[in-house]
Amino acid sequence: MKFLWAKLLPLLIGVVVLSSCSTDFKLSGISISITDFRPKNATLLETEAAMTLRYMNENVVPIAVSGSTHKLYLNGTYVGKSVSKEAVGLPSLNTATQTVPVYMENLALVQKLLTLSEGTTAISYRLESELFVLVGEEHDSVKIVSSGQLDLSGFAPKR
Repeated sequence: MKFLWAKLLPLLIGVVVLSSCSTDFKLSGISISITDFRPKNATLLETEAAMTLRYMNENVVPIAVSGSTHKLYLNGTYVGKSVSKEAVGLPSLNTATQTVPVYMENLALVQKLLTLSEGTTAISYRLESELFVLVGEEHDSVKIVSSGQLDLSGFAPKR
């Protein structure tokens, strides 16, 4: 019996030590803000815009973003989305910018929101983003919701 314990004890200690090393890593400390928003192409049914995003990495490790999705809401109303497979590197404790295309499904709605905002071209936005990241050898996705004010002067109807 002592011989069995002498063989099993190192194995048991190894299992305990190795299981404590596999912690569930959850990434946080990333924020996104819109720094520029301009129209590119417009048709009757869809408008393409260029949205410049600033990513802020508050982590002490660099993060590799392999792709992202973004849903844009103006004054609480969904207006369009962006999908990008362009990789962007977020240096530790630093920022990075990326310009992504946004497909706005209803330009008339955007212009109506501008009209309702009483002549000002600044409008509130909410951006719901999902980043597909690689930290070390860990693949993960991070969901981020950000909000602020956006200048839509480029979308204002011409008079």
